[in-house]
Amino acid sequence: MRDIGEGTIRRIDWQELTPIVLLLRIFNTSTGIRVLFLSLIGILWTLLAGYHINCNYNGIKVCDGGNFRQPVYIEPLLDLQHPSQPISFREHPVNYSWQLVQHSVLVPWDIFSMAGIRLFSSPAGNSIFALTGWFFALLLIWSFFGGMICRTVALRLTIDQSESGQELWQFIKQRGTGFLSSVMIIVLGILFLLIFLKLCGWLFTVPVFNYIMAVLFPIALLFGFLIMLLAVGLFFGWSLLFAAVSVDGSDGFDAVSRMLSYIYHRPLHYFVYWIVSGILGVLGFVFVSFFVDGVVFITSQFGGFPVQAVIPTLGHLTLPETYEGLGLPERFILIWCGMVQLIKPAYTFAWFWTSSVAIYLLLRRSVDATPLNDVYRLTPVKPRTLQKINIDKSNS
Repeated sequence: MRDIGEGTIRRIDWQELTPIVLLLRIFNTSTGIRVLFLSLIGILWTLLAGYHINCNYNGIKVCDGGNFRQPVYIEPLLDLQHPSQPISFREHPVNYSWQLVQHSVLVPWDIFSMAGIRLFSSPAGNSIFALTGWFFALLLIWSFFGGMICRTVALRLTIDQSESGQELWQFIKQRGTGFLSSVMIIVLGILFLLIFLKLCGWLFTVPVFNYIMAVLFPIALLFGFLIMLLAVGLFFGWSLLFAAVSVDGSDGFDAVSRMLSYIYHRPLHYFVYWIVSGILGVLGFVFVSFFVDGVVFITSQFGGFPVQAVIPTLGHLTLPETYEGLGLPERFILIWCGMVQLIKPAYTFAWFWTSSVAIYLLLRRSVDATPLNDVYRLTPVKPRTLQKINIDKSNS
């Protein structure tokens, strides 16, 4: 064999030269079996919580002739793959493309971020109990399932390995509180500052104190600045909180510190990464939708099963007229088709959490100069039986 010399380049690590290529791994990672399965279970729990809140707080009944024609909170999930007013690409290519973005990669943002906006804005026609219940239901559901997805993705994107189910569960038990506490730290911080700001406004209405508060008005401005700082960071970068806990094993305060630091130090990087990831996510969604619809179409047409010409979605299956004139076997087939359609939102949510971890890794490298393959690992714990044997041997 010819000696090509020690200085010869044998392999180019494009991820180190151009770290943004890490985003190209999002599709393969988000379509992994474990990631899709966890995303699918999380979506089912989200739909269950949405139906429960609709029935108990918003007066929307499932029985007695009622249906979910206008569901509250979960409407983006029900009609994700088939918008209520479809647009032809040939007639309106720009509008079609924007509608595709709205009904694919923007669905997770719509579900999660709008829950917080509705909670603080309290729109008319929605009970404060329903808004609070929906916010905390999402937080609890996705602190668990989203946390497990982020942890799985973190290991695959950094060291290209996977934890066993037991190791993943061990991580959730040790560090899982960080997913919940990081969000609550910012929410409680905003509420605490709002209370102080309200107190300052109340003191201004009291004689004599109004002069004091006029002089000390910069303090009120400082409270407003901190509220805006936390609110903007939470709205745009809350998904990085989950990534910080999954990648670095951070607690709630460390996750908040990292998120705010990365968002405000590299705002342009952050938005460019999401734009690039969003474009790739839409292309992936088109492929997944084509594949899923093709499976249902081939099975129904060549198998001769009674599936309607329009491929049913989970949202359409909640309407009574979907089952008009159909027997029980045909209804079961339609329900199974609707369940298969859940693969589409499952991919969308899997893409969202995978992108969050990938973007966190890129921002961490840019701000803290941390290598992309640096990830928190659990300390291996010996089984109790093995520990007992070792203790007996040492005593003997």
